[in-house]
Amino acid sequence: MIKYVNNLIVLFVLILGCRQAPGPYVVPKNTVKIPVESGVYPELTLSDRLRGELNDYKNCYDIHFYRLNVDVDILSERISGIVEFHANVEADLDTVQFDLYKNLEIEKITHNNQIMEYYRVENSVYAILPDHSAGEQIEFTVSYSGFPKKAIRPPWDGGFVWSKDKNNNPWIGVACEGDGASLWWPNKDHPTEEPDSMEIIITVPSNMVAVANGKFVSKQIFENDSSDFNIEKARYTWSVKNPINNYNVTLNIGDYVTVSDTLMNKAGVQFIDHYVLSYSKEVASEHFKQAIDVVHYFEKVFGEYPWWEDGYRLVETPYRGMEHQSAIAYGNEFENSNNYYIYDLVDYIILHETAHEWWGNNVTACDGADVWIHETFGTYAEVMYIEEKLGRLTSIDYLMTKRKNIRNLLPMKGPRHVNYWGFDDVYWKGAWMIHTLRSVIDDDPLFYNILLEFQVQNRKSIVCTEDFIQFVNVKTDNNFQYFFDQYLYNRKPPTFEYFVSNDQLTYQWTGVNDDFVMPLIIGINKEPVTIYPSNSKQKIVIPLHAIIEIPERYYYMAVNDLGEIE
Repeated sequence: MIKYVNNLIVLFVLILGCRQAPGPYVVPKNTVKIPVESGVYPELTLSDRLRGELNDYKNCYDIHFYRLNVDVDILSERISGIVEFHANVEADLDTVQFDLYKNLEIEKITHNNQIMEYYRVENSVYAILPDHSAGEQIEFTVSYSGFPKKAIRPPWDGGFVWSKDKNNNPWIGVACEGDGASLWWPNKDHPTEEPDSMEIIITVPSNMVAVANGKFVSKQIFENDSSDFNIEKARYTWSVKNPINNYNVTLNIGDYVTVSDTLMNKAGVQFIDHYVLSYSKEVASEHFKQAIDVVHYFEKVFGEYPWWEDGYRLVETPYRGMEHQSAIAYGNEFENSNNYYIYDLVDYIILHETAHEWWGNNVTACDGADVWIHETFGTYAEVMYIEEKLGRLTSIDYLMTKRKNIRNLLPMKGPRHVNYWGFDDVYWKGAWMIHTLRSVIDDDPLFYNILLEFQVQNRKSIVCTEDFIQFVNVKTDNNFQYFFDQYLYNRKPPTFEYFVSNDQLTYQWTGVNDDFVMPLIIGINKEPVTIYPSNSKQKIVIPLHAIIEIPERYYYMAVNDLGEIE
C-alpha cells in the first residue's frame, strides 16, 4: 500500500477527487487584503496549503460525529488509536481528504469492513472510497499509531506534554491550537470543520484517571492481553453533545480527584466536578469557587453558558492553560501572587479561558487568520469583568499596563486558506481595538448589546471577520469598515497629529487610508469636544493658551504633538 507520495501524485489526487465542487461552508474567496505596511508572514509550505485550503476533497463531506478511541502508552510516550468518521456527503465523491501528522503511522483505513487505499502528502491523507452521491451518509475508520509531537512551550507551541507531578506520578496533557489537532488524531483539521458531537475514549493504566471534554459516561477495567505483561488498564468514555473545535478536543491523564461545586442558571442546576491532582484538592476546593462568579458574569454580558449538556470544569494541567471546551486546562498553580492573578481579584487563567467558552468555542472563527475573534474578545472580557468588580478607572489602568505588550509587527487579520494562525497582537492590541470602538460608538448600552446579540445570534456557529463588521454596521447604523481596515489590516495604529497656533487647533490623521474618519472626544480646558479628523488638516478655534487633552486612555493611536507654533 502506498503511504507517501511525491508532488506529482498530489496533482493526480487533486484531479481525481470529488466530482462536484460545493461544500457545507465556503469561506469567501479573494478576501486577503494587502496591508498598508506589513512585516513578514511565515513562509507558506505545501503542508500549510493542503491543510488550510477548503478544497473539494474536504467540502464534499461534512463530519457530524467522531468516535475517538485512543490508547496512551505512558512508558513509551506512544499512542495508538481508532477514529470513526461519520459524515454527510455534500457532493459526489470518490476521494476524501483529512489530516494526520506524517510522523504518525496509518495502519489502515476501512469502509464497510473493506480496507481502502490512500495516499499521504505531507500531513494530509487522501482516502479513495467507493463512489458516493450527494445526500448519502458515509462512515470510515482510521487506525493509527506512533509518537505524537511533544510540546516545547505549551500551550503556545503545541503537542503532548509528558510530565510528572510532585509525587512522581505521570501527568499528561495536550494542547494544539494553531499546530492542529491532527498532531495526535486524524480529522478534518480546519476551524470550519466542527462535528456536531463526539465520543472520546481514553485507555490508560488503571491507577490513572483520564479526563476529556463533555460528560463522563463510564470507566471499564480490563487486562491488556496484547502486551508481554498483564497490565491492568482503564477505559474512560466521555460524551460531547455539542459542536466542538478540533483543537479543543483534549485528554488529561493524572492522579486526579474531583472538587465539586454547583452552577445554577435559568437552565437549572449543574453539578460540577473539577479535576485536580490528589494533593491539590484542599487548595482547589477554595480557589475554584471564583469560577462560578466568572461564569455568571459572562452569562450576563454574553448570554447563557453554551455547553450546559456537557458541563463546565477546570482540569489541573502541567501547562499554563487552554480553553478546551467544557474541560478548561488550568495550570496556574492556585497562585494569587504572580503575573497571572489580577488585582488580587481573580485568577487570570480562570477568567480568560472561561471567556473562551463564548469567544472561540461558542462563536468560532472561520479561519486561523480570523483568530482575533477568539483572543481579542477573550482579552477584552477580562477588562469588562474588572470594570464590573472594581470600576471603569481600574479597568482602564489594567489596559494601560498591558499597552506596552503591543508590537505592531503584523496586521491582526492575516491571509486565509493557508493555515496561518494570526496570533500576533490579537490579545492586547485587539483589546485596545475593542476599547477604541467602544469609545467611538460612545453609547455603552449599545456597545454591550452588540457583544451580547452577536453571541446570541451566532450561538454555536462559525463566523468570519466580515460577519462581525457587518453586524456592528447594522447595529450602529454606521459604516465602520474604515475602522476595521485600519486596526485589522494595517499593522500600525493611526497617528493623531496636531499643533496649536494662537487661537487655533490644527489636526489630522496620518498613516491612514483616505476614508479613515474616526472621531475623537478631546478635552479643551477640561471640557469634552468631539472633533472629526481626516487625513487632511482641519482647524477649530480655541481659547488662547487653552489646555488640550488627548485622551489616550480611551483610544489606541499614536499621538504626534507638534507643540505650539507662533
